[in-house]
Amino acid sequence: MCAIYKKELRAYLTSMTGYIFMAVLLAVTSLYYVANCLVGGYPVFGAVLSSVYFVLLIIVPVLTMRSMAEEKRQKTDQLLMTAPVSLWKIVLGKYLAMVTIFLIPMAVICLYPLILLQFGSVSLPMAYTAILGYTLFGAACLAIGLFLSAVTESQVIAAVLTFGVLFFLNMASGIANVIGASGILASVFNALCIYQPFINFVQGMFDLTGVIYYVTVIALALFLTVQLLQKKHGTYRVSMVAFGCVAVVLVNLIAGQLPSRYLKYDVSSQKLFTTGEQTEEILKGLDEDITLYLIAQQGSEDATLQELLERYEGLSSHIKVETKDPVLYPNFVSQYTSENLSENSVLVVGQNRSKAVDYYDIYQYSMDYSTYSSTLSSFDGEGQITSAIAYVTAEDMPVVYTLTGHDETDLSTTVTSSIEKENIELKSLSLLTEEAVPEDAKAVIIYGAISDISEDEKNKLEAYMEQGGQVVLMLGYTEKDTPNLDSLLSDYGITLAGGLVLESDSQHHIPNYPYYLLPDIQSSGYTSDVSSRYVLMAFAQGMTESAEHSDNLTYESLLTTSDQSYSKTDLQSENLSQEENDIAGPFDLGAVVTKITEEGTEAKLVVFSSETLLDEQVDSMVSGGNSTLFMNVMSQLVDHESTVSIEPKSMSTEYLTVNAGSAIFWGLLTIILIPLLLLATGGVIWFGRRKR
Repeated sequence: MCAIYKKELRAYLTSMTGYIFMAVLLAVTSLYYVANCLVGGYPVFGAVLSSVYFVLLIIVPVLTMRSMAEEKRQKTDQLLMTAPVSLWKIVLGKYLAMVTIFLIPMAVICLYPLILLQFGSVSLPMAYTAILGYTLFGAACLAIGLFLSAVTESQVIAAVLTFGVLFFLNMASGIANVIGASGILASVFNALCIYQPFINFVQGMFDLTGVIYYVTVIALALFLTVQLLQKKHGTYRVSMVAFGCVAVVLVNLIAGQLPSRYLKYDVSSQKLFTTGEQTEEILKGLDEDITLYLIAQQGSEDATLQELLERYEGLSSHIKVETKDPVLYPNFVSQYTSENLSENSVLVVGQNRSKAVDYYDIYQYSMDYSTYSSTLSSFDGEGQITSAIAYVTAEDMPVVYTLTGHDETDLSTTVTSSIEKENIELKSLSLLTEEAVPEDAKAVIIYGAISDISEDEKNKLEAYMEQGGQVVLMLGYTEKDTPNLDSLLSDYGITLAGGLVLESDSQHHIPNYPYYLLPDIQSSGYTSDVSSRYVLMAFAQGMTESAEHSDNLTYESLLTTSDQSYSKTDLQSENLSQEENDIAGPFDLGAVVTKITEEGTEAKLVVFSSETLLDEQVDSMVSGGNSTLFMNVMSQLVDHESTVSIEPKSMSTEYLTVNAGSAIFWGLLTIILIPLLLLATGGVIWFGRRKR
């Protein structure tokens, strides 16, 4: 085999064929590399390889067309057949020579991610996983080209045939989608698509099933080449071909049935495919079967979401994943929800209830208010799906009401989504029309009320709290008198200072904005998830514990200002410094008061002194610290032992900073100089041989 390998390798390196292959592969890859990574500053090298896979369809036939066809044309194949070397060694020698030529430019490409490191942060595990996938993909294409070269003695026919077959195998999934293939036919087309496994490697998944797939494709192509060259009886050869195909199918079917956690490893920088301890704990506790339906047309499935769903299926025997094509099953979704679900939404179906997770709740976008454009910011697949599983398996769903009728601020869609994700049912409540707070109310939220509640409403709230009810009050600043709200606060031992709180301590406010407060977070079960983070509140009123309150009240501070804070009483004053009439701090900006009622129940009043706690822009300034605090409070109030509001995984990209000089230098070197050097080397060697 070594002799065949050396002979073939020498043939490639002493002719222009090998050098043209290497130069074209490097030039095209480098072109995309410079455009995307150096000029565009995009740090994900896998995106380059996923963009240039097509080049292999063009240059692989150039490398493989002569390997067997030329032997047949010149009748030298007879010499090989009679040589004291087995057919397997001949085929392997030729194949390994081609792979060696392919690995030379791949070795150069391995240096590209290292070059990017000098310009910023680059995930090397992701980059080299993508390179591994591309190498396996290319090796499989070479094996197929070698087999097709053995079919004919014409190099041109071999090249055209190889291009056509590789094109079909790469587009198989798309072709299945175009012709509307379904069922077994669609599965066959998907299995034939040799590009599909490569996607996982590009996305940051070290996929052993993909490795097995490419290795078996290579083995099958080489096996078929040997069978084609052997002068055996036709029936025997057909039997062996059938046996080889069946063996490859079985190996891949077995690999596909194994739990993904043993075969697929998440190396992505965002850990998109990794589930946390909380998800695994919930799945281990399942005692009923759950089906996760991916609602997507054949061929349009979101690859990232598919991989995550497979990870869920591998974590529990109670989880089953199915894909439902809305075109083939138009009435399927309506059996479970009246929502119009987007493509690639997930329907979580349990024994007692179901929940739809829309695609646009999984992929979250942030708005750039300077350009009014939205960009993909985070992936919340795990949080949404785990929450939905907890929802469909929960025995009872807590209900929280939001009070209306007093110019309250509307809860943002983000906050509403977070509450629903926590598996809390959110309803509106008007105490002007209702006789009392509903009995199923776990809590009542009063969010940024500008107008005062009526005395009748106050009495209804107090009656509800006497039964062990809970109220979350987010104060909105108003110059109107609010005696009934003030009375409710007073009954629970809270006094409001006049005006708005400002900070003199620079560590407790945003620079140049002393009314954007960064309070100290007190140790409490309500603040456990934000103890090491920041909370930001703007235009807040100062709260203090009343000097005298009944013994049945327990006051607990959550957020406090510094000793250098003060409440500005004259809001018309342009002087932000502390003046004579201002009230000196410190103050509480968040507090929980627990009251033991006459009936022996515990009533709770949670107060935050500004509704800006849930303002989206304010919350984004502290990376979600405000909303995390609020959701932790809600989780405690509804008796969730632990929140399932898993943090979304950031998909924002830290772009590389590449100066023009560096981009030009590396562009000239990789796109022009190295390919030209290869071509020049090949030309000199080829011309020297012809001269001799």
